Amino acid sequence: MQKNIWRNTLFCLGLGAMAPVMAQAAPSGTLLRSAHSYTVKRGDTLWGIAAHFLHNPWEWPRLWHRNAYIKNPNLIYPGDRVVIIRGPGGQPELRVIALHPRMTAEPLPTVARGEVMPFLGTPGVIASKKAYDRLPYLAASASEHIVYTVGDKLYASGLAHAPVGAHYQIVALGPELYRPGRKNAVGYALHDLGSAVVRRNGAHAAMEITSALKEISLGDRLIPTTKSVVPHYFPSAPSHPVHADIIAKMSDYPELMAGQVVIVDQGREDGLRDGNVLQIKRAAETTKNTVTGKAFALPPQKVGSVMLFRVFPTVSYAVITTATRGIQVGDHLASPSPVSTSDSSAGNG
Repeated sequence: MQKNIWRNTLFCLGLGAMAPVMAQAAPSGTLLRSAHSYTVKRGDTLWGIAAHFLHNPWEWPRLWHRNAYIKNPNLIYPGDRVVIIRGPGGQPELRVIALHPRMTAEPLPTVARGEVMPFLGTPGVIASKKAYDRLPYLAASASEHIVYTVGDKLYASGLAHAPVGAHYQIVALGPELYRPGRKNAVGYALHDLGSAVVRRNGAHAAMEITSALKEISLGDRLIPTTKSVVPHYFPSAPSHPVHADIIAKMSDYPELMAGQVVIVDQGREDGLRDGNVLQIKRAAETTKNTVTGKAFALPPQKVGSVMLFRVFPTVSYAVITTATRGIQVGDHLASPSPVSTSDSSAGNG
């Protein structure tokens, strides 16, 4: 017990803060806020707490005091207190002083659960339409409805040997995914529509819908349910310069804002990892020079940021964490810009 208390007391988060004296000792380029401590509340997220201390939440590793005893530095709980201390050499460090006993057994998620949970329970991406067509599907119903919802009974094809009580995700084919300038698709996104349970197996397996996120129709496909948990990653800058694009969105809105999910045209094979943060840049626009009347090219504008929460080999799912204007498919993504000396001075004032 004492060992665990000691570990929790030394438990560190990569967040930052800005007391005038400590800011001078902060790692070069890190923009710190003025908070000294924060008590974690129910409903908080790690992203929100990082933003409470840091202007750029993805810079948390700069201030994270690494401790060999801590295997997962991202698990904190309601009631814990995040504080700034002085480490070796006077550098500011953030540590978590754990509440004892715990108020809850659930650690904080990185972002709001509702934003990413619908995209964690399915494969997310499928290689081809042929692969999608081979999946089991909802084939018929005794009641001729256009759409179905929780409690409705349906019959499925392709689940002859599925055990009674087995749970399945109901999915529909989403947008085809292309990298800009490439002719060959990298796959299709999958829309998660809801879930169903097998009530009777056989050639025409009886299914009951147990949850419905969107409209469910006959012909929708079925995928075995995998346990959905929110991973405890934390925002970080990619380890190398990144130039990517938003190639698809997972909603019908023409423009997207914070909390909505997009698909990025790069993934694990490009060196990206869960938790990586990228800045969104709107492509350069052309306006008119007021004096000459000639075309005037505006520079690309930073319009927000995304955090990758599910990285596949060639594409990634990302949640929009900030947005100053509507985000669109086709917007560019890049590694977070380094903080200039002048910006750092402004942030410390």
